[in-house]
Amino acid sequence: MADNAHMRHALCLCLLLLRTSALAAEPDWNARVAPFRQVYPALELAQARRSNAPTATDHVLGSGSGLVAVRVRAHHAGERVVLGIAVPELGPAQRFGATLEQADIDYELHPPLAWDAASLHALQTAMATHMNFTLQRDGGATQEREVAISLRPLDEALYFVRDRNDSVDLAWMFAAYVNENDPVVDAILAQARDSGLFGDAAGDSGTAYRQAWAIWNVLSEHGIRYSNADPAIERGPHVFSQRVRFLAATWADASANCVDGSVLIASVLQRAGLRSFLVLVPGHAFVGFYTDADAQHAVYLETTLLGARVDMPAKPPAFAAGVVLTPQRRSTLASFNAALVAGAAHHARVATKLDGHHRPDYAVIDISAARALGIRPIEGVRSD
Repeated sequence: MADNAHMRHALCLCLLLLRTSALAAEPDWNARVAPFRQVYPALELAQARRSNAPTATDHVLGSGSGLVAVRVRAHHAGERVVLGIAVPELGPAQRFGATLEQADIDYELHPPLAWDAASLHALQTAMATHMNFTLQRDGGATQEREVAISLRPLDEALYFVRDRNDSVDLAWMFAAYVNENDPVVDAILAQARDSGLFGDAAGDSGTAYRQAWAIWNVLSEHGIRYSNADPAIERGPHVFSQRVRFLAATWADASANCVDGSVLIASVLQRAGLRSFLVLVPGHAFVGFYTDADAQHAVYLETTLLGARVDMPAKPPAFAAGVVLTPQRRSTLASFNAALVAGAAHHARVATKLDGHHRPDYAVIDISAARALGIRPIEGVRSD
């Protein structure tokens, strides 16, 4: 389900977009912020660190993503430089040192950025501010640069960027809001297991359905209802982003739009051992999971039916065989079954467009594949 090549390309966002954010400066060094001088801390936190080792061709130093970068031309072989970066709203300046081994070579410094978590969580809307850069060469005088930026809140997911004829798909960013290790997930899964619906066997399709139903049952008992609030923030033409709430907020509010509900359910499915994925379509999202250990049979859940009251089919689904159907269980089984039916129908309508060629409107984000590529949950990530 995952487009691994496309995701790997997206991890090199800096190589494509940095040129759009160059700061006019002296020729021997300049600071750049991508995309378009907008800083998305979530995008930085979501990505595992790259190797510090430079390559013979790109002369990149540092384990940061490269969204914030400094180009430095080496004055001489073995030159030692110390880079300082500060955003006033995000705490004290951070320092990054590097050795430029070859003279008269342009190096890219990609500093790892340790954002202040409390400050990030306090930021609710985009803020116009500036990023301060300092550079010291061989212990000499400090030079300064300043870049005006737009600092974006932690819950804003940048998922597509277009720059003239180039574009970068960042749909994998939604996997960073799936957090299988969140305490909310622990609580939901504990209740699901205590319900008697969960089952113990793994790899059996009937058990997979039962486990997903047990999770759905807990969410319904908690009172979570679908909200049609529009999470979109930017709809292009250059930047596409939307708000994705963290799991604790969704759980506390007992309200979830399509994206919030999908990342919450995917988080619990992942923790339960059911490989999950998100499906993005224009203006909407829903969630899916595999019912077999080999990930060959996928099913889909339409999360807009969370908390809905629907009629039970005349014949209960096979996976509910042997379960004592109390009125409450009958109600959640009816909505869960309706979500399966609606999810399958929705997927059937868009399946031909989920091939990677209809971006930014269509995407499938396999959570396990995203984790394998270094995309991690951003909630709880601090500094490395």
